[in-house]
Amino acid sequence: MISIAEQNRRRKAVEYSIATCELEGCIISDEYRKLSEKYIKGEMTLEEMGKIIRRNLPSNKSK
Repeated sequence: MISIAEQNRRRKAVEYSIATCELEGCIISDEYRKLSEKYIKGEMTLEEMGKIIRRNLPSNKSK
């Protein structure tokens, strides 16, 4: 369990990164948003989130 302060810090960072990507024309998937929420709540680490994202990249699915 992580503190509310840490959850708020993570939420602010995630929301900023999503907004930045969207300004550049990226489309943020629902799957990414769900993973981000798990990270914000402390249900997974940033490293775990990164592994899941990399595993599901189109270039890695055919391997």
